[in-house]
Amino acid sequence: MSYGVHSTRYTNLSNEELYLMYRESAYSQLREEEKLDLIQETVNRDAVERGEIGSPEVRFIDLPVNESGNTADGVININRDMAVFGIQSCEYKGRVINHNIEDYNIQTLNTAIHENTHCIQSQIVEGIIDTDDLHMKSEYEANDFTCSPVSLYGNTQLGCHYLVGESPMGYYLYYFQPTERDAYLRAEEKTGEILNYITAKYGNEHSFEQYNKSVETTGYQVREQEAIQLFNNPNFKNDLSQVLQNQYFKTDKLVDQRTEAMVKAEMIVSYNSLIQEISMNMEEKNMSFDLKPVSLQQYNESLRDSVNAFYEHSVNDNLISNDEAVNETAQMSENYLAAIEEFQDAQLQSDGIEAYSEMDIDEEGISSIEGDGIDDGGVEEGGLEEEGLGL
Repeated sequence: MSYGVHSTRYTNLSNEELYLMYRESAYSQLREEEKLDLIQETVNRDAVERGEIGSPEVRFIDLPVNESGNTADGVININRDMAVFGIQSCEYKGRVINHNIEDYNIQTLNTAIHENTHCIQSQIVEGIIDTDDLHMKSEYEANDFTCSPVSLYGNTQLGCHYLVGESPMGYYLYYFQPTERDAYLRAEEKTGEILNYITAKYGNEHSFEQYNKSVETTGYQVREQEAIQLFNNPNFKNDLSQVLQNQYFKTDKLVDQRTEAMVKAEMIVSYNSLIQEISMNMEEKNMSFDLKPVSLQQYNESLRDSVNAFYEHSVNDNLISNDEAVNETAQMSENYLAAIEEFQDAQLQSDGIEAYSEMDIDEEGISSIEGDGIDDGGVEEGGLEEEGLGL
């Protein structure tokens, strides 16, 4: 069903009546289908509040113990053990161990808002939702499940623009990449707003106290300070995002070099991690990642499209003049040719991941196949051909 109208038994309740059902005393008495309707109705109203086109469908499914939820194609999947039973289950030496989640009612609410934020982000990137915040849109576009060649320490390999958090200190790179950063922050703020409302009406509860303790020890503000200290960079969040945008739009805006190297390393590790999962046929891993390796010609075309997209973005940016937009795009056009040549050189490196017209994935990973020849992509003094720029 995905995006659409998802009616529930709670459609006629006021927001106050709906949110009061998240009290521990109320939530614990609901049947599974009633809990599902409560979460669905909450997402429905969040979608209306945020201007989403249609509401995502909510499902309770079996997920790994460390995964509260995920989203793909307008469907929000929430960990059934957490949302329904308030437990985390894992198997250890043949025995199933259950851990009680004391604030499972609020963690489920938080997860629903977090995942719906990802749905909103997808609609922004796809152009379904219009936004005046072009910087935010650029951040999300550069943080999608796409790949680009990453040059690091003299080698060029493919990297993923969505960071899975596999490298050293990778958790903070995962947490503060733009899409996750905004999802964590908004879920925490919206959940806190609802809790404050309930508490003002009915007082505190054990589950509320436990949730607030978790925010105090592992919440957004705490993680942000940890990241700033670990990376020794007060502009860590902005630099992380800018590295991804530099890669995606082929720009070269200055960032902290250490942060840049760590983000690029995480991009490569994330790509390799996803490739490994795909090659091992891990169908049970629910991901919206669609691997699309490209030929050199396709990469050539994608860079040309990136130049055009950057130009459109620049001329609509109120922070820079039209002359600056043209000049920056002209520089980007030069970077375009350099990137194509660099990509062709990377094909010749035996230790690099190469672009090719076809690909095989086997137990050893990706086997290289000779790629297409290079062309100039239609770059000339007047701009880019094939619906390119007229500079």
